[in-house]
Amino acid sequence: MALVGGEGTSEGLRDYISPVFSPVYSGFGATDLEIGIAGETPLSVAILRAARTNEEVRHVVFGADSRLPMLFQYNPLNHQILVNDDGELVFTIARPHLLSPRVLYNIRDERGVARFSEMEERLSVAGTSTEKIVGAVARKPIRLPFVWVYGRKDSTVSVMGANIYPEDVEQALYDEPELAARTHSFCLSLSEDEHGAVRPCFSFEIRGDVSDGLRAEFAARIPERIRLLNADFRTAVAERADSVRPVVELYPLRAGPFAVDAAKIK
Repeated sequence: MALVGGEGTSEGLRDYISPVFSPVYSGFGATDLEIGIAGETPLSVAILRAARTNEEVRHVVFGADSRLPMLFQYNPLNHQILVNDDGELVFTIARPHLLSPRVLYNIRDERGVARFSEMEERLSVAGTSTEKIVGAVARKPIRLPFVWVYGRKDSTVSVMGANIYPEDVEQALYDEPELAARTHSFCLSLSEDEHGAVRPCFSFEIRGDVSDGLRAEFAARIPERIRLLNADFRTAVAERADSVRPVVELYPLRAGPFAVDAAKIK
């Protein structure tokens, strides 16, 4: 078993490490709020896996967003979680004995919340149920509410009306295990050419030598994976392919935009 935290965990990453660790569960928290707010359960993982392969389940449970979030269950006696008008999670720690309590605290994470009964209703609309989805994965599920998280709201890049999220790049990367094995980290930005045209830029920090052949592999495979994942980007590519074609850059360790991160633990 692997228990992970500190960064978002995509289903692609779960697949990537599952040959070594099984099962893989992640927790949700924030250093400026509280470390242990919510955790994945066999049921939440099973719902995510169903949403990953079934478009109707994804749409009914999570809405029209093309991204697949992380899904957790939490104890409402310890934490109250709301969604504000901007689609951001707002937290109140409900336990009385705290040195520094947090009330309606916003860490700018995008998401949603649902009571257990609401999740059951959504799954029913999609033609399934918690019992069918979880199957033999777990015993009778714990009837705790759900919270799902896409990530920090200010981490996107937008080109021609298409929002591209770090989660898109992460999922695309782990859908290509050979490329993921060479990648130490990545970042998103916008690239502006001499004519003022703006395109998305994906930068990857690479272990080992950076060859022209490896650059070609990343440039061909990662944008195509993102096109398949992200409906807005897919539409933008269909309408104006040249204007949204990503710039893909590869750098050796601790070079380029990654030089400033060299001293950080992450």
